[in-house]
Amino acid sequence: MNSTKSEGSGGAASQRPLDDLSSSQIGKRLKSMYDEVAQEPVPDKFMDLLASLERAEKDRSNG
Repeated sequence: MNSTKSEGSGGAASQRPLDDLSSSQIGKRLKSMYDEVAQEPVPDKFMDLLASLERAEKDRSNG
């Protein structure tokens, strides 16, 4: 039995490049999704962690 890969096996080299319109539409949708996520508030747990790290850094630089 021959076990060679077919050319259409899903590798990046076998895919067609996107046309300008498709690329633009994908970019707009990704930006829209990212903008929505970027507008979400930072969780308190994460803010507490950042504050703790800042205090530790300040303490290290002061002595």
